[in-house]
Amino acid sequence: MSLRLISLDCPTCGSAMRGEGLDTIFFCTHCGGAAVLEGERVEPVRGTALLPAPGRSARLWRPAWRLEVEARVQRRIRAGGRETPGWQGRRVFFIPAFAIGLDDLTRLARALSEISEATAEVPREPIHGGVLAADDALTLVRHVLIGDEVRRSDMLASVEVAVELVGRGLIALPFERVDDRLRCAVTGLTVSADRG
Repeated sequence: MSLRLISLDCPTCGSAMRGEGLDTIFFCTHCGGAAVLEGERVEPVRGTALLPAPGRSARLWRPAWRLEVEARVQRRIRAGGRETPGWQGRRVFFIPAFAIGLDDLTRLARALSEISEATAEVPREPIHGGVLAADDALTLVRHVLIGDEVRRSDMLASVEVAVELVGRGLIALPFERVDDRLRCAVTGLTVSADRG
């Protein structure tokens, strides 16, 4: 077995980026550039930050995917076998990319995907913890869409959901620490995080 060391230089400005443990997502503290480790290369990805809601502040930042998708909900069958209309449209989802439990990940992704997008320049502060691959984030988008359909009041028996990726980027999410948990400064939801 051989090990290969990969230089974590920002593909935008060349500055050294810092990661921890299993991180595959990086933000440059020098220029704010975002990057993803893909194979043996650090690839640039469009990056921005979500602004905290009025009255909230950002004490620390964590990464998330911003995925724009073309979604199709079809073959929507209610209990009893009656087919109901589906829908098709373009939507934007924000999927947390740091290590949190699946329940918290789903709750936060759903809440973030319902906000109006107020963005700003990426802060020049450390943004660590990016471990979720874009393909896995896209899978979570499917789960969120299916969950939204199941929550409707018409007793759904089955549904077919198709998602096509239109665009992707990385977002710096603002958080406030509340004891040993993190409160999202955008949505107000509190989640457990695996690390600091």
